[in-house]
Amino acid sequence: MTNIQWDSEASLMRVTTFSTTDPQEELVGRGVLRELVGAFLEMDPSGQEGLLLRAAGPDWIQEYDEHEIRELAARPEYSSAHGAFDTADLPDDPEASEEIDVLVSESGASDATAGRFGDAEHGTA
Repeated sequence: MTNIQWDSEASLMRVTTFSTTDPQEELVGRGVLRELVGAFLEMDPSGQEGLLLRAAGPDWIQEYDEHEIRELAARPEYSSAHGAFDTADLPDDPEASEEIDVLVSESGASDATAGRFGDAEHGTA
């Protein structure tokens, strides 16, 4: 299926095999495809093993194993984030914050209150 229907109903299942002829499925979560891909990504890697994502519409059904779920998450239409700025990598120490402020003010900022989002020192909390 080349056109992923992200808002389709889906179930996240854990497949366990007690014998070679009788695989069992346990419901892990139910929701829309986009949400369950996100829930999968938030799991511990060992918890991702043996999971199957099953999405369905009125006249189709599609199953994704753990590797295919990761491929879904890598698709640009999953995240809709194209070049988003990640603030998680910003340093936490005050000296680095001052260096960022200097770089911003040297780049032509209109006032000296430039800083990171939520920086109480600069009144942007």
